[in-house]
Amino acid sequence: MAEASTPTKKSSPSKKRASKISSSSTSSDQATPPATDAGMTMASSRIDTEGEEAADYQIVAAIDFGTTFSGYAYSFASNKAAIHVNKNWGQTQGFLLHKTPTCLLLKSDGQFEAFGFEAVSKYNELSEEEACTYYYFDRFKMKLYNNKELTSDISITDANGKSQLAVDVFANSLTFMKKHLLRAIGTHLGYDPHPDTVRWVLTVPAIWDENAKQFMREAAHKGGLIEKPNSEQLVIALEPEAASLHCRNLPATDFVGYKDSGSATPSFEPGTKYLVVDAGGGTIDVVAHKIRKDGRIRELFRATGGAWGGTVIDRQFQNLLESIFGKEFIETFQKEYPKDFVELLQDFEIKKRGECDSIRVSLPYNFCNFKHNGVSVQQAIKTFSSEIGGSDIKFSSGKLVMSSTKVNELFKDALDQINDHVASLLQRPKCKDLQHIFLVGGFAESTRLQSSLREKFGERVTILVPEEASLSVVKGAVAFGHDPSAICQRICRFTYGVGSYLPFEEGVHRDDLRVNSDGMDLCKHIFQTWAEAGEVIGYNEIWRETYTPIINNQRGIIFEFFRSSNKKVQYTDEEGVEKCGFLVVEMPDPTGDRERAVDLEVTFGGTEIKVVGYDHTSTTRHETYIDFLST
Repeated sequence: MAEASTPTKKSSPSKKRASKISSSSTSSDQATPPATDAGMTMASSRIDTEGEEAADYQIVAAIDFGTTFSGYAYSFASNKAAIHVNKNWGQTQGFLLHKTPTCLLLKSDGQFEAFGFEAVSKYNELSEEEACTYYYFDRFKMKLYNNKELTSDISITDANGKSQLAVDVFANSLTFMKKHLLRAIGTHLGYDPHPDTVRWVLTVPAIWDENAKQFMREAAHKGGLIEKPNSEQLVIALEPEAASLHCRNLPATDFVGYKDSGSATPSFEPGTKYLVVDAGGGTIDVVAHKIRKDGRIRELFRATGGAWGGTVIDRQFQNLLESIFGKEFIETFQKEYPKDFVELLQDFEIKKRGECDSIRVSLPYNFCNFKHNGVSVQQAIKTFSSEIGGSDIKFSSGKLVMSSTKVNELFKDALDQINDHVASLLQRPKCKDLQHIFLVGGFAESTRLQSSLREKFGERVTILVPEEASLSVVKGAVAFGHDPSAICQRICRFTYGVGSYLPFEEGVHRDDLRVNSDGMDLCKHIFQTWAEAGEVIGYNEIWRETYTPIINNQRGIIFEFFRSSNKKVQYTDEEGVEKCGFLVVEMPDPTGDRERAVDLEVTFGGTEIKVVGYDHTSTTRHETYIDFLST
């Protein structure tokens, strides 16, 4: 089986671009001329079939799997606008919240015990000896962020330092969310829905790399949401894009403080530009959108952001604890009383979201009575307070009390990074006439973050914070699941292509890449471009090329896929080019030998890249999402 192939003809860049077709006339501002050859007809009919299949889903169920909290929402095809959200998380623990903590508790043998509030509660009820035998995971989603080494067999550690396969941790969590969601739908309907009637939507940050998106798809498969990893029953939604779909349809009265501000009603007419700042626990995810004449949304430039979410403030709090009590003290306490340490951080997580200027964090009993090197907790706080020369930190009735000034210091780094990033985006030419900033996500509910953005940018743009900002993503994800083409144009993040052979041309190709195959001089390692970095790609836009074998009796073709941050790429071995996947197309029927043809189709413009190979002779078809986890 050969590792490469050659196109049936060498195409110029302009002709190559012309071979890229759109699935519908709504995917770009100008309609693409209809395709005329048989290959194009095949591609068009395949996309139409997918559209029909999508219409068969009676329910769209979205899971917002967050760094700190998770939740879900769903609606029925018969009434897409009526989105249902579970707002009773934690009721057995005395809460009634829209989301549950992203915390997983496994038994000593790795089997599922609990998730969410129940996991937190059960873990806190364990004795110290029992706690050390269990696996307790929280805030593990950030393991996927910007992880170039991410694979299906990567492990993550729990609160006790013990390891489990990351895909199992995510899969167990998604299994719980799936079962909880289906029970809610069953209660709503009065009967259990058939699994095949539900389209699942998983949300991920837009700034995540492709390997992280694929990891979530693998976890969804292992968690029982879909039967096959490549199933189109699962849609990956980008979090700020989902929030965009939700926010632009809200009335002015649904934005915090807006109805009392005296401002004019926000306009979301065609041509309106806005930023969506999705402030989550782990990342800040920002997209810039423009509403087109047909009401659909186009991306102005690719998603940006960074790890400046609410967990930055949590790290600052832990740094403060180490400054007060000493790093060795905190590490020793965390090791000896892991569940109490988790309880301490959970209390801070809840308190930091409040509107109070000062924060009072409850210190667990074992913490208050824990001594290291003969120093009590009370004495350590008193000594630290006197050293900094003020009363910004004190101990009162078993609580660590932080003044408004000290709390502002904890928030400062995160808020400065967010403000600096938004300021840099607003300076871009495409944002010259931008009118609004939607602030969404769990961290968006922080009054400090809201006030910071309004003080910095309020005179130039309108800052719009929807009521229940933490639910904007999951509600929008439901809308996205019903109509993934609502985001009709995106900016390509990388230059993508396939490695191939072309007839060698003197003075054009590198001499060191010349190879001879059955008397024909070829150039290997050709990077045949699908789409360039920064290029505007329509929804489900297709790149297509036909390939033939390069040797006699070739039994198949291995297509190798590559990407680069560089806009122009000629060869696959250039600096900055990395392999990102492959597809094997078997050619079992030798009839026609080197005249046989294989079509390669690459579907862009969605949240994932799909590749299909079709052998004309044997009429076999192979398809995949590019495998970013095993390269």
